[in-house]
Amino acid sequence: MTAPTAGRLLFHRDGESAWNMAVDQAIAESVGDAAASDAAPPYTLRFYTWAEPTLSLGYFQSSRDASPRFDGVRRVRRSTGGGAIVHHHELTYSLTVPTRAGEHGARTDLYRGFHAAVIHALHRHGIDARPNHLDPSGADSDEAFLCFGRRTDEDLIVSGYKVLGSAQRRAKRSILQHGSLLLRASGHASELPGIEDLTSVSLQCDALLKRIVDEFTAMTGIEFQTDALSNQELTRAESIAERRFNRDDWWQRR
Repeated sequence: MTAPTAGRLLFHRDGESAWNMAVDQAIAESVGDAAASDAAPPYTLRFYTWAEPTLSLGYFQSSRDASPRFDGVRRVRRSTGGGAIVHHHELTYSLTVPTRAGEHGARTDLYRGFHAAVIHALHRHGIDARPNHLDPSGADSDEAFLCFGRRTDEDLIVSGYKVLGSAQRRAKRSILQHGSLLLRASGHASELPGIEDLTSVSLQCDALLKRIVDEFTAMTGIEFQTDALSNQELTRAESIAERRFNRDDWWQRR
């Protein structure tokens, strides 16, 4: 993986649903703009949690498929694909990287690289995690409404259950990858156990994300430095949230 030597590390606690999604898009735009101007845009790795339980639809999912059992939670549609996610007891991440002009298609190396860093971080906590394609108990599926009921090759499995899935979306000169690491089951989707349910190991977000960053740095050579959103990104995120992610017609677009 060719990468710059510097990267930005962001951690936002308890973000509102539309704001969480808008920030990821604002970062993707700013990284892409820098790449198009021949600047040296840093990789941006962001971790965040949610202010309240939220159901997020994948970009291509139909809002009509959402079960009435989720009527009591916040809702938002993501800009990336995949299945719906109940964001509750989890750590969400986004990784935004610049791309070359004319580049297209999925970046499998980003899936594998970041997921490998999570595997090594979990191993340091005594947790055995592996990609779905290496787990003999796994079965691929793209039919389930909820993302954690689906399996793709690069999803991470613990004790036979999916605990991490990721999805990507391209902007003009950047690619946004984001995903969710399921720490505990949500009461809104109790059939999907998280790492603590499966292993009895309680993971603290701060310690876990530091280990993930350390492992990703060791693998890529990127030196991530704690940073903040720029004023331009903050202004753009507020605009995107208002015009897109906060609107009912965005949720109902499919």
